[in-house]
Amino acid sequence: MYIIYKSLVIILCQQVLTQNLSQVEHLKKLIQDGISNSMTFELPTDAREFEAPVHPIKDFGAHDFVIIGGGTAGSVLASRLTENKHFNVLVLEAGNFSNDGFEQFVNYFPFQANSPLNWGYKSVPQKYACHAFENNSCFVSQGKGVGGSTLINAALYSRGHPKNYDDWAKITRDPSWRYQRILKYFLKAEDFHWTDTAAVVDMKYHGRGGLLHVEHNLPDFYITQSFMEACSEFGYNQTDYNSPRVVGTSIHQKYTKRTKRNDFGTAFVKPFLNRPNLKVLTNAFVTKIEIDKKTKQANSVLFTHNGFTYRTTAKKEVLLSAGSVKSPQILMLSGIGPKEHLNRLGIDLIQNLEVGSALRDHCYVLLRVPTNITVPQESLDEQVRNYMDNKGSKSDTHGIAFLNLNQPKGSVPNLELFKYVARPTDEEMKLMRYKEDVYRTLWANNGTHFQFYLINLDVKSTGTVRLRDNSPYSYPLVDLGFLSDEKNEDREFMYESIQFLLKLIETEPYKKLGVGEIPGPLKPCEHLRFKSKEYWYCYIRYATDEFYHPMGTCPMGVAGEPGAVVNSKLEVFGVGKLRVVDSSVMPKRISGHTSASVGMIAEKISDVIKSKYFFCRFLNKSKN
Repeated sequence: MYIIYKSLVIILCQQVLTQNLSQVEHLKKLIQDGISNSMTFELPTDAREFEAPVHPIKDFGAHDFVIIGGGTAGSVLASRLTENKHFNVLVLEAGNFSNDGFEQFVNYFPFQANSPLNWGYKSVPQKYACHAFENNSCFVSQGKGVGGSTLINAALYSRGHPKNYDDWAKITRDPSWRYQRILKYFLKAEDFHWTDTAAVVDMKYHGRGGLLHVEHNLPDFYITQSFMEACSEFGYNQTDYNSPRVVGTSIHQKYTKRTKRNDFGTAFVKPFLNRPNLKVLTNAFVTKIEIDKKTKQANSVLFTHNGFTYRTTAKKEVLLSAGSVKSPQILMLSGIGPKEHLNRLGIDLIQNLEVGSALRDHCYVLLRVPTNITVPQESLDEQVRNYMDNKGSKSDTHGIAFLNLNQPKGSVPNLELFKYVARPTDEEMKLMRYKEDVYRTLWANNGTHFQFYLINLDVKSTGTVRLRDNSPYSYPLVDLGFLSDEKNEDREFMYESIQFLLKLIETEPYKKLGVGEIPGPLKPCEHLRFKSKEYWYCYIRYATDEFYHPMGTCPMGVAGEPGAVVNSKLEVFGVGKLRVVDSSVMPKRISGHTSASVGMIAEKISDVIKSKYFFCRFLNKSKN
């Protein structure tokens, strides 16, 4: 009997070992193929792949709610609204579902952004920023697929500061947007796991049991501790940046599950695809919202799918959740936008609103600092095995800081600082699409270095989103407007941020890490004294880039006030049965990343919608 038992154990162990080896090879191939495909992929310059004949228009039936865009907000809306079995919901998404492919490896997000998961928008040539890149133009990354930008970003879970939401409440004159009132929606969505017991966490501000799995970034590397010790010399101590005490240093909190990307589509939509009242149609490209000119109600949506044009009717509402670039484009194509702009393009005006007129985004400057430390280079095999064992990757980010440069004890951060330690390959750097002279200065030496990101969280400049023409298949004109504020406050802030970093790397913790001289001078700035203020101004003009956080193109506000597009319930002014629910409604920038806040917005508006139609059903029953 013992011999039989021992034989069975050996057989089982061999099977497990074989399965693990097979899984390792599978994951390695996913990464290898993902990198290879990314290096040869060309981001599209328009949406002609979705083009279809305008006629005949096929009928796609009627649904209570038609959600345009299955991204971050659309995923939450679809999940929450279909909790009510009386609601019938159709989601129209131009991209596809994630398939547990290359996108699951968060630390490869720069490669994932150069893939079919990204719309691939580019800004118009910038006057004061983005000069390091071809045509002085920055990429404006927007995710395409169920889950949206959470498919291709760094998966950082960051809510911003309570004052951000209190400001929204003042702007909209609606106290329901105050932090104390919206906190419950952050908690409702979150399933927080305290995976790094050394990290500071205030559990009063975290949810358990929600759909979005959040955990600490692993591993807790010694370089992270050096970063935190250096920041503490300037009065910035460890904190939980998702509590009201945002200013300080921390381990990253990410929406990953055992280090695997847990995008919003995976968290909020995939588990509920068997609901009979939910239909998610992928490869569905919306061309127009049809609005009755007499009643000014959004009645139906036109979209293309597999070479045909369809119309679907919205019995209750159209919910536009296409993001801060696509949502204003769809509104303007549908006749909602600035009167002069639409008239110039021959688009019939339905409602004159300042759609796309207040684009807000976070911008950053990247600084590379060489170091002589020896960082163990993980082989691909080691990376995969660590991933399978939930250990994370040493090539991932190492600590994060939300700082207030003007007031170290201040509560609202204006600078985000994080870094990688890496030995980048030429292939990785070519993904950045630097001009050759800039590339050679910044990346000529591929030795180990710290790659610091200095993100301005309080950008003063604003930009615009405008139609290129009246075709839904043309990409819109995105003008980021970086560093264009009249008082040059943004440029000055980036200069001050660089000065802070130069002091930070002179601290004892960084001296122990053997930091070297910053590469330079940048060739286009070599006529200026290296490291002088004028040199850094020049450097900033070249190195300033976009940070995945466009917002504010359809902002909340009060009816009749300049710039407002939607009210505090996100209903479009002057148009019935139409709401905008995504980052475009943010009336003011937040001091953090946007995905958590967009999820909160969708959670809140889902409740608003449920309450509205519950009350309507109650009234109808009372009348009967």
